[in-house]
Amino acid sequence: MILRQQGKVLRRVLLILAILLILIIAVPLFFRISIDMSGYKRFIESSIARELGRRAVVDGTIKVTTSLWPYFEIQGLRIGNPDDFGEGDLASMDLARISIGLLPLLQDKVHVRKLAVEGLTLNLDRNAAGDVNWQFNRLSKPGGNVSAHAQQDLSTALAVDKLEFKNISIHFRDELGGEDMNFTMDSATGSAAFGRPMGLVMDGTVLGHPFTLDVEASSLGDFLAMTNSRLDFEFDIAQTRFQFSGTSDTLGSGKVIDLQVSVEGETLDSLDSLLRIDLPPIADYRLNARMKASPDRLELSDLEARVKNSELTGSIVVDGSGAKPLISAELTSELIQLDDFDTGDWSPDQTTPSEEPIQSDASPEEEKAAVLSPETLQRANVQWIVNFKEVLSGEDRLGSGRLQAGLTDGRIDIHPLKLELPDSDLLMEATFKPGDSATQSALRLLIENFDFGVLMRLSDPDSDVGGAINLDLDIKTNAGNFRAPLAGASGYFDLAVSPENLGSEAVDLWAVNLLSSVVDSSVKGEKQQVNCVLSRWSLENGVMTARNLAVDTSRIRICGTGEIDFNQQNFNLRASPKAKKPEFFSLATPLSVKGDFSDFAVGADLGLLSVGTTAIKFAVSPVTTPVARLVREDLPADGSDICQLPIGPHEGELEELPGC
Repeated sequence: MILRQQGKVLRRVLLILAILLILIIAVPLFFRISIDMSGYKRFIESSIARELGRRAVVDGTIKVTTSLWPYFEIQGLRIGNPDDFGEGDLASMDLARISIGLLPLLQDKVHVRKLAVEGLTLNLDRNAAGDVNWQFNRLSKPGGNVSAHAQQDLSTALAVDKLEFKNISIHFRDELGGEDMNFTMDSATGSAAFGRPMGLVMDGTVLGHPFTLDVEASSLGDFLAMTNSRLDFEFDIAQTRFQFSGTSDTLGSGKVIDLQVSVEGETLDSLDSLLRIDLPPIADYRLNARMKASPDRLELSDLEARVKNSELTGSIVVDGSGAKPLISAELTSELIQLDDFDTGDWSPDQTTPSEEPIQSDASPEEEKAAVLSPETLQRANVQWIVNFKEVLSGEDRLGSGRLQAGLTDGRIDIHPLKLELPDSDLLMEATFKPGDSATQSALRLLIENFDFGVLMRLSDPDSDVGGAINLDLDIKTNAGNFRAPLAGASGYFDLAVSPENLGSEAVDLWAVNLLSSVVDSSVKGEKQQVNCVLSRWSLENGVMTARNLAVDTSRIRICGTGEIDFNQQNFNLRASPKAKKPEFFSLATPLSVKGDFSDFAVGADLGLLSVGTTAIKFAVSPVTTPVARLVREDLPADGSDICQLPIGPHEGELEELPGC
């Protein structure tokens, strides 16, 4: 009886102990109990340092909770730089919290339910040897590459259901000569489940511009191992999308990068405040290329660039081994449509005022510069070769050509630009260096039989005005800016124009005979025509003097004299109309063009002698005209005596034009 009672008591005790044991095990597993682990800082710091191969310091508290999904929380964690990068920190974070499943650990898997970080600061450095401080070598073999077995383990044994980062600051410093960069991210969220790609979306601000960055990798393990895993980046900022595709090991040592790059945007000038340069407002552009980069070399191969219907293909190489980068480009264009490059009022040599204030973290001296400003041109040396297979202006086919140009220490050299047009040719050679002080510059331009109707149709597509332009100029000067390139220049400037469908009625009405012009305008007959414009100038120390200057119509010849002063930027020209045959009651009043380039007047020459001479000729023309018609040979109606005269190099005095 006593034994039976003792047995019952023992069973009850064992049952109570079993229940207590279950409670002891179950409560921590199924209920969260916060435990302060700050007393174990040294152990935890040494454990993190051992795994990362870096110094680790915990400035705040350390807590852990119980349950099957315990939380591990650290406040004030700092991860140090590698030994050869000094004593600074690679990363610091105000708060890091991670929740890890216990049961997956029994299967040698790390399943993170949530990884949250707040107040993260990253200091990314690249030293003069091209090494970076963000590569964790403990994950690698001595040779620097993760083993295939380790890579597979990371890919299949690590997963994160939710990544959540807030208030991130990133500072990048490059001792190889690249520009230091600072930017912030408001948030970054993502996930990386077992057997699924890793995805990460970041939002932040750079130089006042909000951005979004999407990152996708084959797995979280591969991304952390910095091994041969596929990576895709999509970066949206300032109405522009940048896409990069490559392998994660390109982010490892930083010594070799091999990515496929794509850039597209609504308008190029949306990047002005980011790049601190005044770009042209070119719309609807796209660029694709394979980018290979090492510390002193960047290569864009298989390049395809498009602006609407225009395209360029080829390669660009940037050599950074010298005192300044050398950019070499060899490009080919199947088609260039000039209408695709409408830049409005934009100018390459001065900043276009912005309609909206630029929100920028840059200091005033870092605001955007003009494309052809001395500061911009000193950033790099450039060598360009571009072949154009077809150039169009609207429906007009201009032909093909080749441009060979260079930029050396701020000096622009075009040597040469050649265009082979359907019925004409263009050749241009130039050298110029913008700057505060004037330097030796030169321009040689030769255009033969160019149809200027192309230019007329740019402003009026329905215009039927056309004709041929011949231009020959050779100028040498000392100049420092594009606004006054001919100040102090010497050489010659010759222009001959043979227009088509350009009527002369208004000119004839002013110049020849009031009565006959009114009568002719009311009678159907042969349409009057401007035959040609002949303009031959000599340029000496910035003053251009007319040697031969005439406009020839079917009825009159207007002869010009005078000067254009590019030093003082003013005109002083005189145009005198000459009837091709003597007319009754001819007005033939001379005109003058005087004033500054920006404020000049065109009107009758009001000198006393001119007014008197015109009045006398008008009054006595009934007497003098019959006599003049008997003794004077009429000028040809088609202007053949001057319209076929050659233009080009000339020295000394030129013969006076017939009728002038």
